[in-house]
Amino acid sequence: MPRIRHAPARPTPRTLVITIDGPAGCGKSTVAKQLAHELGLMYLDTGATYRTLALAALQEDPPVVADARRLAGLARQLPIRLDKTAQGSLRVFLGDDDVSRKIRTEQVTEVAAQISQYPEVRGAMVERQRELANTHGVVVEGRDTGSVVFPHATHKFFLDADPAVRAKRRQEELAKHYGSRTPLALIREQIDLRDGLDRSRVVGPLVCPPGAVVIDTTRLTVTQVVDRMRHILRAPRRARP
Repeated sequence: MPRIRHAPARPTPRTLVITIDGPAGCGKSTVAKQLAHELGLMYLDTGATYRTLALAALQEDPPVVADARRLAGLARQLPIRLDKTAQGSLRVFLGDDDVSRKIRTEQVTEVAAQISQYPEVRGAMVERQRELANTHGVVVEGRDTGSVVFPHATHKFFLDADPAVRAKRRQEELAKHYGSRTPLALIREQIDLRDGLDRSRVVGPLVCPPGAVVIDTTRLTVTQVVDRMRHILRAPRRARP
């Protein structure tokens, strides 16, 4: 597959961009929402943008999930809108339809993982993600936010956790929001598969971005992770080379 190069998006002096990368189940979303809320910033989940594209692809007649060129065209015209609730959570709209819950189903998750492998799709989505963030200070989370989407971010973090802990967290999330009783072994298998795809894809692989602060969340609560991040954000920064 051809490599796609993206012009780096450098934040303006007044735009605070904090990136949080890491594998599934490490706590990125919960931590990013809380950090954004406490800092009064917009929360941007790049994974939600791929999920929204996946939902839109499934709603096509017939569904479009294997044609990278058509998917990239759909991405460029995707009527996605993000809104912040009073509690700092993210609401995702596809046109006028609030799809915040619809994009969290297992079917959409699987399709999002598939279509995010296509370089043409990732190229189009990176531009959309930058458009969504360019008028706000943001806390943005995903798998390549600090390495590809915002390589010049003001601050970068990389979260990780033991795979068994990540699987358990994912199981609890599915049970809480959807009443799902997915077996833990199956969730662990899905996470291992997703990790492999994320780390091996041609464009925007899951990596620890240069300059990112690494935090292992295995034995930390959300509050402890956010407190650690806020301490780092308050600390004087060394001059960049």
